[in-house]
Amino acid sequence: MIRINLLPPEYRRTERTSPKVFATTLLGVILVCSSFGWFGFVYLGELGNLEAEESAVSEDLASKKRQVGYHDALLKEAKEFEKRSDTIQAIGKSRIVWTKIVDELIDVVNNEGDTDRHLSWFKSMTVKPGDGKKKGPTITMPGWVQGDSLKKVADLHEDLEGAPFFVDVASKRAPSGVVQTNAKRIPPEALFFNLKWSFEPPKNWAKNRKVGK
Repeated sequence: MIRINLLPPEYRRTERTSPKVFATTLLGVILVCSSFGWFGFVYLGELGNLEAEESAVSEDLASKKRQVGYHDALLKEAKEFEKRSDTIQAIGKSRIVWTKIVDELIDVVNNEGDTDRHLSWFKSMTVKPGDGKKKGPTITMPGWVQGDSLKKVADLHEDLEGAPFFVDVASKRAPSGVVQTNAKRIPPEALFFNLKWSFEPPKNWAKNRKVGK
């Protein structure tokens, strides 16, 4: 049936929304809002977890970087310590060798009190260091042998060349002497000479000598 409402618009009865439509719309709005709320809760919660994990990872990474830096510093310090230790050991061995050289030199010069073969004394000892690789130190020792016989200078050289330390001598100055007279000495004559030895590099000494014996 067709119904025609002839009333003016202001007198017409407003048609109400259907309860079903209203309920359906309200339910849709609630679902949409709930979806947004759930999404926001999950998103923000996950974001918070990720930020917490990122912070933990950053702290762990920073800690590991500090540990790596500390480890590198320890390695560097260990290498420096090893260098110092090697240097100290080399110096220690060198000191032992030089002590033995001087002791053996004194033994030869004293010659157990036998002055018939040679009686000698020295003015000084000068040690010039080498480069430590190809050239060893050089020793220069000016001195005198009592008397005017060049044979006593040669005997002194021969005895010195028989000393244990002489195996490390690379080159030597030939025996020579100049007679000098001093009225205060008995006898007044003495032969002045100047010993000069060039040694092998210290690194080779251990091959020729047993350090510490």
